[in-house]
Amino acid sequence: MERIATGKRINRASDDPAGSMAVDQFNADLASLNKQLESNRMGQKYAAARDGGNAAVSDLLIELRGHIVSAANTGAMSDTERNAIQDRVNSIVDAIDFVSNTYTFNGQKVFNGAMASTLGATLTVEQQKDEADPTRTVSVSKTLSLVSLKSGGALNMINGDLEKAQQVIDGAIGQNSTDRAFVGAKAKDLESQERQIQLQIEGVSGAKSQIEDTDFASEVSNLVKNQVLQQAAAFMMQTAMQQMKQITNLIGMTAPKGGLNVLA
Repeated sequence: MERIATGKRINRASDDPAGSMAVDQFNADLASLNKQLESNRMGQKYAAARDGGNAAVSDLLIELRGHIVSAANTGAMSDTERNAIQDRVNSIVDAIDFVSNTYTFNGQKVFNGAMASTLGATLTVEQQKDEADPTRTVSVSKTLSLVSLKSGGALNMINGDLEKAQQVIDGAIGQNSTDRAFVGAKAKDLESQERQIQLQIEGVSGAKSQIEDTDFASEVSNLVKNQVLQQAAAFMMQTAMQQMKQITNLIGMTAPKGGLNVLA
C-alpha cells in the first residue's frame, strides 16, 4: 500500500540500501544538470538581448551611411540642407552612444562603454606644420571614429573629409555585423548545449525511475493476491468456526442427560 500510495519502490534506505545510494547519486546529477540548463537558458536570453542591441545599432549605422552619401552630393544641396543633415548625423551618433550606455540585461550593461568612440575607429597620420618651426612639418596621429562625424569633427558633413567618413562608417557597419554574427554563433551553440543537457536529464531521470519508482502492475497484482489470500483465510477460519459450533451443538444434543449417573 505504501509503494502504491507514494509511487516509489524505495521509501527508506532499508527498502534497498544499494538502490538508495544510486538514487541519491542520480538526484545529485539531476540537480547539477538542472543548474546547467538554467545557466544555459540565461545565456540564451543574454545573447538575444545583445543581438537586439546590435540590430538597433545596425539600423542607425545604415541610416547614417545614407546621410553621408547625401552630404557628398555637394552640387545639388544647399547649406541649409547640409546643416539639417549634420543635425541628423549628430542625433544618430548620440543615439548610438545612448544605446551602448543604457542598454541593460538583468541589471547589467550589455555593451562596454560608448560605441561611437570605438565603432569603425581608424588610426590616421596627418602632416601638420610644426608650431615651433613653421618651416617644418610633423606627423600627427589621429583616431577617427563615429564621433568625428559630429559638428566640428574632422569628418563632419559641412567641410569634413566625407571620403574618410564613408570609410569609417563602412568599418563601423562591418564591426557591428561581425559582433552580431559572433553573438548569433554563440546563441546557436547554447541551443545545441541545451538539447544535450535535456537528453542527459532524460537519461538520468529514466535510470533513476527504473530503480526508485513503483512497478504499479506488479504491486497492484501483489496487493490483490494478498487481499484474496487474506479474505480466503478469513472465510476458511469463519467456516471452521461454524463447523466447530455445529459439531459442538450436535454433541450436546446427542449426549444423554445425567450421563455420568447412568454409567455409575
